[in-house]
Amino acid sequence: MENKKNYYAVIPAPVRYSKKLKANEKLMYGEITALTNDKGFCFASNEYFAMLYGVSKTSVSKWISNLENNKFIRIKMIYLQGTKQIKERRIYITPLLKKSSIPIEEKFNTPLEQKLKDNILTNINNIYTNYTNNNNNTTKSKKRQYSEKTTKAFSYFAELFPLKYRPKTETQKNKWLDCLDKIQRLDGYDLREVYNIAKQLRNDEFWQNNFLTILKFRNTDKNGIKYIDRFMMQHKAKQKPIGFKKIKNLQEFFIYKNPANNQKEIGAKTKNGNIHEFQIKGLMMTNEFQELKQYVLNEL
Repeated sequence: MENKKNYYAVIPAPVRYSKKLKANEKLMYGEITALTNDKGFCFASNEYFAMLYGVSKTSVSKWISNLENNKFIRIKMIYLQGTKQIKERRIYITPLLKKSSIPIEEKFNTPLEQKLKDNILTNINNIYTNYTNNNNNTTKSKKRQYSEKTTKAFSYFAELFPLKYRPKTETQKNKWLDCLDKIQRLDGYDLREVYNIAKQLRNDEFWQNNFLTILKFRNTDKNGIKYIDRFMMQHKAKQKPIGFKKIKNLQEFFIYKNPANNQKEIGAKTKNGNIHEFQIKGLMMTNEFQELKQYVLNEL
């Protein structure tokens, strides 16, 4: 469930006039302020933003990464108690101005408009207060903390590479840890899946000489696509969509034309009989069904 939307979005001057941000990144910042709840954070997913702006989750990942790299937002992952499974991602607005200096330049002429102005100031001040409270024990000099899953994954990834390519200094190790952390937090990938990809690349005749550090995952190719996205897309193309698992006793798929709309639809032959597209849709989420249908249409 996504955050409840507020009526106003706030884009302060340092964000509006930043030359390091693209227009869509500034717009997303405003949306994050509108979605920020009374606890001082927003937990909207990449899928939510992708649907909102009509772009890919890869684009959303890049926007969030750039906002964080430029210290306009901060990301924190929350795990299910006693597990390494991600429960939610929290996006915090980084305070850019002191509470007393936030400018609201517009002139309001009615009590309702004045109330809306007060609500905006209250919301931003709450963001500032909660951010400060959540970070009162952190300093620039304090060593960055990584999740247990990230630190454990580091040794497995390192063992994939010859000794001469593994991190040798604390700085190099921290770069690898930071890369794994961002792959999980910002790019949204499970490190176990990424490890399997890295293992395949290290055994590939071409990539074993061109994939010599996990830092390459977050570099971009000549088309501007991050290698982690490129590799994961190629990997997923070889795998059956998750929708397969939701059709019990599946034997095979078939394609038929719906006479009502003259569109191609998919059906599934099971041990208990045939089921058609309308029934298949009811077994899974919309995005799962769309992925499954595209896969079937490409295969048959």
